[in-house]
Amino acid sequence: MTVIPFPSRAVEPEPLAFAIGARVDLRVGALASGVIRPRGDEADAFRFTNLARLIRCARMAWKERGLYAPLSLSIPSALQSGLEGDMLSEAAMEAGCTRQALSFELCEQRLVADGPGLAEALRARGWSIVLRGDNACPLPFGTRARALYSELILDVSDPADPFLALEDDDRTPLSRRVLAARAAGIVITAETVRTAAQARTLAIAGFDRGGGPFAEAGLR
Repeated sequence: MTVIPFPSRAVEPEPLAFAIGARVDLRVGALASGVIRPRGDEADAFRFTNLARLIRCARMAWKERGLYAPLSLSIPSALQSGLEGDMLSEAAMEAGCTRQALSFELCEQRLVADGPGLAEALRARGWSIVLRGDNACPLPFGTRARALYSELILDVSDPADPFLALEDDDRTPLSRRVLAARAAGIVITAETVRTAAQARTLAIAGFDRGGGPFAEAGLR
């Protein structure tokens, strides 16, 4: 007896895992943006086909919740040196993103070590760049930075002084960064905001947006 097997169906692999975090406007509490963070094997996630699928799936998940605020893609610092602007740009376009709806979040520490080549390549292709700040190696916010970066994300681990963004002769490194970013017209985001009281303090201190539990609560 001859057995003829049924043709096997091509099964598309499951989308790579990701999480989407929220960032809110600290002054009015409205959703300002979302950030896509790939989960699992980072190197696998940032291969062209996988990355395009991941961004597309994240966009669809965001829209399915009725959310239309722009998204940013967080680039892992360990991979940033080996990525090319062409590949990231093509993957975003393959996923159906417009320049207004997606930005790329880059690690400041890697940009200091490797130079601004990746940021410049993405900016030259029309994408906005979010700078994930590192207080140990701050970039100066001169004319060049104003043309490259649209947003600065800072980790405010200690309770912020509400007078942080006021001119003073005795400013802390964080205060100097906030003042420089404000002068450059760059949006300033606190990486983690836990409570409404902290959000109010950070808004007074000069921050525009915040992420973390305070922002995530609005998505539940």
